[in-house]
Amino acid sequence: MDEHSKSERILQLVQKRGVLRPKDLLPHGIQAEYLRRLCERGLLKKLGRGSYVAAHSRLSPDLALALVARAVPNGIVCLQSALAFHGLAAFDMDEIHVAIERRAAKPRVDFPDIRVARLGGAAFTEGIETHQLENVKVPIYSLEKTLADLFKFRNKIGPHIAVDALRSALAEREINLRKLWHYARLCRVERVMKPYVDALLPP
Repeated sequence: MDEHSKSERILQLVQKRGVLRPKDLLPHGIQAEYLRRLCERGLLKKLGRGSYVAAHSRLSPDLALALVARAVPNGIVCLQSALAFHGLAAFDMDEIHVAIERRAAKPRVDFPDIRVARLGGAAFTEGIETHQLENVKVPIYSLEKTLADLFKFRNKIGPHIAVDALRSALAEREINLRKLWHYARLCRVERVMKPYVDALLPP
């Protein structure tokens, strides 16, 4: 495969995958050096360590989440970032919250900045939805799981964030209470959440 063919193949891959990582080129026998060359030609741009997108791509919430999903393949978008995805908070593209397994090594991601939450067992593996964003499959916790997580991490992120999120969710969304209590038990916050849910639900 000559240089032109390799460059064309890379551009096809970035259109298909949305966010390209150097390891994506290995099955095609193409060296990572070609990514740098395409950046110099203005056909690709690099966003953070080892993440490449089409030159015309503009940073958006969807692209920020896609970048993190490719850079942290075993992570799940959580807490305020998941809440924002579900439309109940402003999206902060400068800081993405991502859950990783309790014993996993901390990801090395320089863009966007990430805040790591460590979860274990079913509290990590349950309640995951997969959304296709910028041609990337992005795992994100469901709204009910996110509400339970916000209470679980309330001492780190602020209890008012958890309570305000619960109030907005119960007022503006169709919340599955069976799922909400399931995840509340999973995250061991059922007793903490119950007075708020009882107060906020219509009689």
